[in-house]
Amino acid sequence: MKKHFIVGVLCGAFLMAATSVFASSAIEAIIFPSKVTFFLANGLSKEVQLQEGEEVLSYNNKAYVPLRLFAESSGALVKYTQASPETDNKHQIDVRYAAEKAFSEQTSNAAGSKPLEDSRELQLQDMLVISLLPHMQEKLAEVYADIITIPPVIHPDSVNVKNIERVAAFRGFDFLITIDAQPMVGPHIPVGEDVFTFRISSAGVEIKNYEHLKGPNKDDFLPNYQYLLK
Repeated sequence: MKKHFIVGVLCGAFLMAATSVFASSAIEAIIFPSKVTFFLANGLSKEVQLQEGEEVLSYNNKAYVPLRLFAESSGALVKYTQASPETDNKHQIDVRYAAEKAFSEQTSNAAGSKPLEDSRELQLQDMLVISLLPHMQEKLAEVYADIITIPPVIHPDSVNVKNIERVAAFRGFDFLITIDAQPMVGPHIPVGEDVFTFRISSAGVEIKNYEHLKGPNKDDFLPNYQYLLK
């Protein structure tokens, strides 16, 4: 049976071109179970995992996707400002695309965003990641020394470039790059998640910031590999 509910304010992205005029501030919509996949630039695709409260809705024979879900899945940032005199008493929604963020997300090797084909951007990113692996391995060996008995390793496909920023002016060869990494031990046993921020310039490579987000989790280790934990 189809479920109905009343939606006070519906912020959706049109999947079909349409113009609608609502006589009331409340509408009746139907939950529209859907599989949503974004086909991005560079031959990438990203299937969105819809959570509770993020249902696709059907109204007047048109499908609506929550705006934040739509925007952030395509590499944008969404900012909501409550209605006030400064916003002409209207709710304000700002959607901003950042070139560096879009580049990093579209060329990401993170789960759910696997490239479907090669590209120049992907090749450059992979070469960059490979060149930074020794720096990451060295830092992680130091950090995890008190947690596990052997140094963790990082595979290039378990690294996600989150952001690239040019520090200097245009064509200034000084960059900040933020990388999310999932180190492993043994037969691909994840031991945690770590975020690095590197500064890359003509002076070389420098770790500007490091953050250990989580792990290791004992439940990820099979009984015959728990000896790796201290």
